Amino acid sequence: MEEKNLDSWDKFKIVVDEIRENYGYHELSKDKEHTLKRKNVVLFRGQPNLPVKTTLERKTTEEFTLGRYLLFTSQIIDEIETLTGLKWNVPDSEVSEINKNQSHRRVYLPQNWYAYLVYLRHHGYPSPLLDWTTSPYIAAYFALCESPLQKDVAIYAYIEYVNPIKAIENPLITVMGPYVSTHKRHFAQKAWYTMASKWSDEFSTHTFCSHHEIFDKSRKNYETPQDLLIKITIPASERGKALKELDNDYNINHFTLFQTEDSLIKALGIRDFET
Repeated sequence: MEEKNLDSWDKFKIVVDEIRENYGYHELSKDKEHTLKRKNVVLFRGQPNLPVKTTLERKTTEEFTLGRYLLFTSQIIDEIETLTGLKWNVPDSEVSEINKNQSHRRVYLPQNWYAYLVYLRHHGYPSPLLDWTTSPYIAAYFALCESPLQKDVAIYAYIEYVNPIKAIENPLITVMGPYVSTHKRHFAQKAWYTMASKWSDEFSTHTFCSHHEIFDKSRKNYETPQDLLIKITIPASERGKALKELDNDYNINHFTLFQTEDSLIKALGIRDFET
């Protein structure tokens, strides 16, 4: 993992621009006069200066297969649908069929299940989904808004692969994109998600694992980099300045990202007392 330890908020945009310049495209072909490129997605995540963990990892050290986790979530659906009036077509009878469709190449989730798991993740249910955003400034806000005043924060940049070809390995990270019908905060936050898992040939199933099992592995055996993680740290002393700029110049605050009554009050409190 590459680290960039900044001494001021003003340098954040410079570092983000450098990362996007280096990794924001795939080079498809090149000749003497032209280079054909395709846009590459760089994902960002803001949090305390700690290793990245899913909320499922934070809640339990038990191992969960994909099938076991889906059964857990299918068993709570009646209570959620009764309270909210929302409907998801996620019967537990589908779990065995989903398991049959898995492969070592990626975690497969039907769209209805993906939408349901994203909903659960946004509302606090322990999840194997690690949330990211395509906006480095939204990531910076999440890193700064809840951080203790004396603690530095980290914004992580994740690049799945630099070139179109990616080696399939075990364990692996499955990237899941933004196209899903779910809570509006998913779109306000420009959210993407990843799952880290180990594949068992014997049982033909995925078991969730730490993302760092992939991030921390040596990439020396690959001709092209993949699953790159870059950590950018910002001093705690820059918190007020950064939050003020994010609010005033980028319209990024708790209300614009969550759009609830509680988030409005929180945004006003930060604006009046912390910037």
